[in-house]
Amino acid sequence: MDVTITDLTKTFGGQPALDAVNLAFGGGMLGLLGPNGAGKTTLMRLLTGVLRPTSGRVVVGGHDLAERSGRTAVKRMLGYLPQHLELYPDLTAREFLDYIGLLKGMADRRVRRARAAELLEEVGMSAAAGRRLGGLSGGMRRRVGIAQALMGDPRLIVVDEPTAGLDPEERMRFRSLLAGLGERRTVLLSTHILDDVAQTCPDVAVLAAGRVVYHGPTSGLTGAAEGRTYQVDTAGPQPAGDLTIANAVAIAGGMRYRVVAETAPPDGLPVAPVLEDGYAAVMRDARGRRR
Repeated sequence: MDVTITDLTKTFGGQPALDAVNLAFGGGMLGLLGPNGAGKTTLMRLLTGVLRPTSGRVVVGGHDLAERSGRTAVKRMLGYLPQHLELYPDLTAREFLDYIGLLKGMADRRVRRARAAELLEEVGMSAAAGRRLGGLSGGMRRRVGIAQALMGDPRLIVVDEPTAGLDPEERMRFRSLLAGLGERRTVLLSTHILDDVAQTCPDVAVLAAGRVVYHGPTSGLTGAAEGRTYQVDTAGPQPAGDLTIANAVAIAGGMRYRVVAETAPPDGLPVAPVLEDGYAAVMRDARGRRR
């Protein structure tokens, strides 16, 4: 399903959270990256109709969110997993999905409950279907969150920071689940974890200070650091000067830094970039444009 965002602006107290954003995507998974305060959550809340824009236009599947009929139509085809989903701790996972089905207009009780059972199976929660939500682990609650987003068979799914706070095993399980969703639907995945995008999203958009600073293939984001990435091993202070540190790890006798710079820093060795370096390069360029 196609999503078209045109000159989208949202201000709070006169300060722009989004500044004339233009973005178009459809089918499969699109990763949404950016630092805290970049406007990712605001963009998703506008896209889901939770917020109204200051100016600009959002069209989802041919429906204009500026129109009441458009917002109603989009809500019927939308699944949303916010970063902080308020669950009802005294309800079981099965009861919670049944309730969400009612809210989404699934009037037939048998159909609704059968769909809830299917989704709990799909997200690996069948064995815990009768457990109360308040007693589930963080990863299990996130899986119930994905299941509720899928009630009503939505064509567009918006997911905000789904793996935040999960242990490595749960994160891997969640990535596999998200990748499967993108095969049949349009999925927007907002995260600050680069590995989540690298593992699940063929395309990515990067926000900085409320603007889109990159939109294209995830591999192309890596290419933004081509010829600008260096490795610096040092037992002394960290590299300084006109450069951006993309990564730092401890090694025997000191630290190993990966930096992005226009010219090689002292003792810097050119290395092939990875996604982390490309993201650092794009953010570095964005800061330069704002000066």
